[in-house]
Amino acid sequence: MKKLGAFALALVFLIGNAALGASGQAAAQPAVRSPEWLRLDIERMTPRLATPDEDTLRVTGSVTNVGDRRISDIVARLQIGQRQGTERQLRSTLTGSPATDAGASEWSEVATTLEPGQSAELSIEVPLAELGLSAPGVYPLLVNVNGTPAYGGAARLAAVNLLLPVIDPPAETPPVAVSVLWPITSAPKLVADPHDGPVVLADDRLAEELAPGGRLDALVTAASAYRDNPDVFGSLCFAVDPDLLETVAAMAEGYQVQSPTGPVQGSGREQAARWLQALRELVSGHCVVQIPYADADLGALSKVSTRTDLVADAVNNSAAILNLLRVQPRAGVLWPNGSLGDAALRSAAGAGTTTVLTDPAQLGANASDSTAMTTTAGVNALGYDSLVASAFAGTARADSVANQPNVATQNGLATLAFRAGLGDETAEAPVLVAPPHGWDASEPELHSLLGSLARLHEERMLTPAPLDDLLATPAGGNAVLDGADGADLAGSPVSDEVVAGLSDIEATAADLQRAMSVDPTRQVQPISLIQPLHNAVLRATSTAWDSPFERTAAATAARTQLESLGNQVTVTTPSQPVSLASGSSPLPVTLSNALPVAVTVRINLDNSAGLRTDRVQDTPLAANSRVGRLIPAEALRSGRFSVDVSLTTPGGTELGTPARLELTSNEFGVVTVVLTATAAGALFLLGGRRIYRRVRQRGQEGQAGSRPK
Repeated sequence: MKKLGAFALALVFLIGNAALGASGQAAAQPAVRSPEWLRLDIERMTPRLATPDEDTLRVTGSVTNVGDRRISDIVARLQIGQRQGTERQLRSTLTGSPATDAGASEWSEVATTLEPGQSAELSIEVPLAELGLSAPGVYPLLVNVNGTPAYGGAARLAAVNLLLPVIDPPAETPPVAVSVLWPITSAPKLVADPHDGPVVLADDRLAEELAPGGRLDALVTAASAYRDNPDVFGSLCFAVDPDLLETVAAMAEGYQVQSPTGPVQGSGREQAARWLQALRELVSGHCVVQIPYADADLGALSKVSTRTDLVADAVNNSAAILNLLRVQPRAGVLWPNGSLGDAALRSAAGAGTTTVLTDPAQLGANASDSTAMTTTAGVNALGYDSLVASAFAGTARADSVANQPNVATQNGLATLAFRAGLGDETAEAPVLVAPPHGWDASEPELHSLLGSLARLHEERMLTPAPLDDLLATPAGGNAVLDGADGADLAGSPVSDEVVAGLSDIEATAADLQRAMSVDPTRQVQPISLIQPLHNAVLRATSTAWDSPFERTAAATAARTQLESLGNQVTVTTPSQPVSLASGSSPLPVTLSNALPVAVTVRINLDNSAGLRTDRVQDTPLAANSRVGRLIPAEALRSGRFSVDVSLTTPGGTELGTPARLELTSNEFGVVTVVLTATAAGALFLLGGRRIYRRVRQRGQEGQAGSRPK
C-alpha cells in the first residue's frame, strides 16, 4: 500500500507539472541547459525608442530547432524588467540574466511542432501599457520561448535579452554631446602581393562584403543616407584600415583568389571600384582617423624581433589614406584594438602618434570614460565610453544571444539613450561611441540606429560633438597602462610561438634585402619587394582573428610569401650527365633571377665526395637574368657520381630548390695517377725481374751445353 501511495503521489506531481507547462500562464520556465534545443533570431523590433505616443511594441524573428528531437507546443512572450537607474545596474544587465518579472504579454503560439532543422516565424505584438511602461528609462526586455521536447517536459528553450529605451525628455535637461566612431575595416584577406602580378586573396568573401547588401557596403550606404543631416553626420568620424583600402584598390585592378586547383580570377573587381568611389564621396572633407594597418596588435608587434620598426609600419599610413581616399586623416590620431603596453606606445609615439582612442579600463583605476590622460610614453589617451562600447560589442550569456548584430545594435542604442538622460546619473563629459572594429550590423539595422540618433537629436537629448572637440580636451592626469604588450583583448591572442615564427620571417627578409641591390636597367628599390613581407607580418598579428587557427594560417601565409620571393632565384643543371673530359674540367650550371632587382648569390656544392672544388666567389645576378656559370672542379676518381648544387644569399638564406648534377669521369685525378704510376712501376719491376731470371737461366743452360761430354 505504501508503494502504491508513493506511485500515486508521483503521478499527481508529474501531471501537475505537465499541466502547468501546457497552460503557458506560468512564470517563465527555468533557463534551458545543454543540450541546446531552439535558436531564436531577432530580426526586427519597433519602435526602437518607445515614447508615450507609441501604442504597440512589435518583435519579429525566427525560431529554429537545432536539437535532435521533435519539439511541440512552442509559444513565446515578452517580459519586462525594472527600470535601470544606474550604470552599475545597466552593466549587470548587459552581462547577466536580469529579472524580467515586472510585466509580461500573453503567450503567442509560434508552432505546434518543429522537427530537427525546421524553423518557424515568430511575431509578437503587445500594447506598451500591458507591459507597464509608463516612466522614461531603459528597461530589460526578454523574448522568452517555451516548448516541450520529445521525452521531456515544458521548459524555456530559447531566450534573448534586449534593452528597451522609453523616452519622454524633459525640456530643462541639457543635451549630451556625442561623437561616434564609424569603423571601416575587415579581416585581412591578402595572401600574396607579387611585384609584377595581381594580388591573391585567401577567398572571395571580401567581394561579398563590398557588394550591395554586404557588411562594408552597409556601413557606407547607411552613413551616406545621413550626409545631409548635420546633427547625425556631424557627430560621425570614420576610422579606416589602410590595409583594407590597399586591398580593395588592388581588387579594382584585377585580382585572384586561392582555390584547391590554384589561383582563379576574383569576382569582385567592379564592386571594389564602386565601393571605393562611394567611400571617397562619403568621407570627402570629413573627419577620418587611422586604424592600425590590418588592425594589427601593436603590443604583439613590439615583441617581434626585427630591425624594422613594425609598429611604425602599422601606424604611419596617412599617405596611403590620402592617396586612396583623397582626404587627410587627423594627424597623429590612432584607434587601435586590443591591449597596449608602454613599449608599443613608445614606438607609436616615435612614428608620430600623439593620441590613441582606447578603452579607459586600460588606463588605470583613475581613468574615466571620454576623458583624456597622458601616458608614460608621452602619448595622450582618450577613453571612449566603455558602457556603450560593451553594449555594441555584445556579450554572450547562457540564456541569450546578445552578440547577434541586431540585438547588440539595439542594446548600444539603449545605453546611448541612457547616457542622454534616461538614467539617474548625468553624463559629465561628451560621449565617445566606439562600436567594434568588425561591426557586423546589417544595413537596415544601421539605418535604424542612425534614425534613432536623429530622433534623440530632435528631442534635444543629444547634440553633435566633432571628434576634434574631444581631441582638444586637455589631459586630466597621468595614465598607467594596465595592459601588457601582446595581451590581445580582441580576438585570439598572439602566442609566443607565433611571435617566434614572425621573428624568424623578419630575420630572413632582412637577409634577403641585404643580398639585393638596385639594377640600373629596372630601377626597382629592394624595399618594394620586402615591404609586402612586413605587411604580411602585420596581418598575422591582426586583432580580427577569432581563433588560433586563423592566426596560424595568417602566419603561414606570411612565410609562404617569403619562400615565394626566394624561389624566384634558382639554379639548374644539364638534364644529361656531364662527362668530365679531364681531371680538372669545370662544372656547368645555369643561374636564374626572376626578380626585378639584382641579387648576390653564393653557389654551394654538397654531397661532392670524389670531387674537389675551390671556394666559388659570390655571384651578382642582374635583374630578370639567366646566366651560365662554370664551377672549377677536379675529379678525384673515375666513374659516375652526382653533386647537389644549391644557392644561398651571402648570409645563408636558401634560394630556390637545390639541383642535382650527374657526372661521369674518364680521367684520373692526381691521386689516381699516382696510384696508377706506382702500380705500373711495380709491374715494370716485376716484369724486369722475371726477364732477368729467364735470361740468366738461358745463359746457364748455354754454358752447360758447351762442356765436353
